[in-house]
Amino acid sequence: MRVLRSAAGSLRPAVPFIVAAAIALAAAVAIAAPSYHSDTNDPDDTKGLLDVRKVRLAHQGRTEATVITFANWTPVSIWDRGNVYIFLDTEGGDEPEYFVAVRSTGTALQAALWRDRRDRRDQLLRNVKVRRKSADGVSVRLPVKALEFGRFRESYFWWGMTSFTGDACRRTCLDRAPDDGSIEQWRPGMSPTPTDSPTATASAS
Repeated sequence: MRVLRSAAGSLRPAVPFIVAAAIALAAAVAIAAPSYHSDTNDPDDTKGLLDVRKVRLAHQGRTEATVITFANWTPVSIWDRGNVYIFLDTEGGDEPEYFVAVRSTGTALQAALWRDRRDRRDQLLRNVKVRRKSADGVSVRLPVKALEFGRFRESYFWWGMTSFTGDACRRTCLDRAPDDGSIEQWRPGMSPTPTDSPTATASAS
């Protein structure tokens, strides 16, 4: 996988390749999330440091996505080798309209929100807050209220992905979570009355 950077040093992934790989795995599976979080577990099925174990979306107040891997890693260990992505489908089409990309600067992590421009160069919209709560994960803020949505859309779909290149991943290891489909999430202010129910179960659409 090629990774491009702008003059300012921001991450600019080879999006057609990444998105094509994500879409190729997509199916019409959705998970409704009436509680304050939605998550999906992923099996130990990919080589490299960024084999995804779980992706979680917390949406009580500010929306934050967390990607947790099986292995521990540091910004140094994934520098120029690994990236983390959150894809956002706000129009209900076949491809995402936005994605957040996390990259390593060597000593720290940086994250940015991009607009997927389809036939044109993707547009960098803004940097977003990124933090680490543990040695096996990374969390990014999703500015959902600033995104453009399709007419009458009350929810959006999201999924996570990692890419890693190394001795065990010479052709780049990609890990998508969920493996098939995506997770549906109500837009802020449009969700039904919250309940104390556990994480919602999957249902085929």
